[in-house]
Amino acid sequence: MSNKLNALDLAFLSLEKQSTPVNVASLAIFEIPPNYEGNFPRDLLEKLEKQRPGPPFNQKLSSVRSAALPSWEIDNNFDIHYHVRHSALPKPGTVEDLLELASRLHSRLLDRERPLWEFHLIEGLENNQFALYMKMHHAAIDGMGGIELMENCLSLAVTDEVRAPWIGVPKHKKVNGDEEASIRDKANKVIEKLGSNTKMVQDLSKMFMGQGLKAVGIDKNTSPVPFSAPKSLFNVPITGARRFAVKALSLSEIKALGKQADATVNDIVLALCSEALRKYMLDKKALTKKSLIASVPVSVRQVNRSGNQITYVIANLATNEPDTMTRLQLIGQSTNDAKNELMDVSADAATNFAVMAQGLVAVMNQLNLSKLTPPAANVTISNVPGPRAPLYFGQAELKATYPMSVLIDGQSLNITVVSYCDTIGFGLMACRDTIPDVQVIADYIESAIDSIKGGIFLQNLMKEKDNE
Repeated sequence: MSNKLNALDLAFLSLEKQSTPVNVASLAIFEIPPNYEGNFPRDLLEKLEKQRPGPPFNQKLSSVRSAALPSWEIDNNFDIHYHVRHSALPKPGTVEDLLELASRLHSRLLDRERPLWEFHLIEGLENNQFALYMKMHHAAIDGMGGIELMENCLSLAVTDEVRAPWIGVPKHKKVNGDEEASIRDKANKVIEKLGSNTKMVQDLSKMFMGQGLKAVGIDKNTSPVPFSAPKSLFNVPITGARRFAVKALSLSEIKALGKQADATVNDIVLALCSEALRKYMLDKKALTKKSLIASVPVSVRQVNRSGNQITYVIANLATNEPDTMTRLQLIGQSTNDAKNELMDVSADAATNFAVMAQGLVAVMNQLNLSKLTPPAANVTISNVPGPRAPLYFGQAELKATYPMSVLIDGQSLNITVVSYCDTIGFGLMACRDTIPDVQVIADYIESAIDSIKGGIFLQNLMKEKDNE
């Protein structure tokens, strides 16, 4: 990992305060091998603790107590037992017990005097299972980086050998194997870099111009403009306490729905969330007249780069539209227009646009301005593709994995989705004091599948009548 934090990493650092820990984590559930003799979680932990950490896990922030911009430096006093921890649920530990523990762990700030990660092995889960909760600061990793980390430490086959997540991710191979470049090659690289920087500035100008034209109604692009979201029950000042809820759905079923509705998997995910949020607001008698908008992180990951490599698009969730299929169509138009905007610019420009947006959000966050300004977005909804084949940690099979993400002041709900094998796992992170019943939204996401199925059935029925 590079010693320098990129601009987006620094933006995530600046977002953090007591009420907004900027932690991302995964909660993974494993099945203990049948007929295993001994205590599998404890035997596993013993093997893991013997493995030495590599970058970024043995690196901490420099300049924590000074005004200088921090970088990553080796922690010469690294203590594996501080970062790797062992917990046990009261038997028989239920999934609800596990989610309660994970919620509390996720509410705590990471110590900036140490490497910014924790690993918790949690035993006592019912059905012969145990869990792993691994937390990192968002300044150190993004969603796709987390998937890469998971694939690096887990195995495709049952094996007694285990790789601790903290041994690090292998560096990508260099495209050019020559160790030294000629003077001409170096000159060409300088020229190429200058050209790419010029294009990045041009692309950034294009992006800001596009947002401005949409704001004044000249550009008919249907993706919303940042900070045009309505105030909603999700957009209030938050506390540092978190509540986490999960829901697992069939990926094959979601793909089939997308095929029948001529929609992408991501659009179906957004439509399920939209239906759930609309129903929840109706329950609370707080449905907004204007549609909610979602901030949707998009990976622009490039080889041989570390840190965060993401940008954001703004999607219309059409929560003010009562008809399910019309809502899905509006969501599809919005995301398609947003993707077309991204296709016209470089990855560097897209990332720098995200940096500027996050910087503005960070300033508002630190100054507690969420009451005074429109939200940048009502909710963040992220969809991260994960492994398609079963994975193992030693002899233990990974049965489920759920992502846990970040909240910012004025945005009390984050929905992050990760697919694994034929399951798509929804992780809903909420402020405990503003949305204590977040599991209700998770349950509504599941029931929203029936609404889309019903909408597709009615559409097909109408087509058949038209063809008669």
